[in-house]
Amino acid sequence: MTATAQAYLELPADDRFETRLPAVLKRHAETVARSKGETLSEYVLAVLAEKVATDIVATQELRLTPTEQVELLRILAAPTVVTPALERAMAEAEALWGAPAVASR
Repeated sequence: MTATAQAYLELPADDRFETRLPAVLKRHAETVARSKGETLSEYVLAVLAEKVATDIVATQELRLTPTEQVELLRILAAPTVVTPALERAMAEAEALWGAPAVASR
């Protein structure tokens, strides 16, 4: 399960969702859920969270005005300001995943 999907599942369940579905689909989903040691609700929520976490990316669009585009390009082109917090984060990332690969030119 992706971290994004997991994050959805850690949120409080504060809304309801009711739907009708084919009986055979429900039986099969119950069978799969039971085989995983999950309730049907847990299984459906996990499947839904994973699907949404994957598909939401395609729906996200940034619409920047020309002025905003220029500002974004200026920020991206500016040299990185290395702060103590960034140094700590880079050291932690290197400890977790190893040194970054350097692209050869």
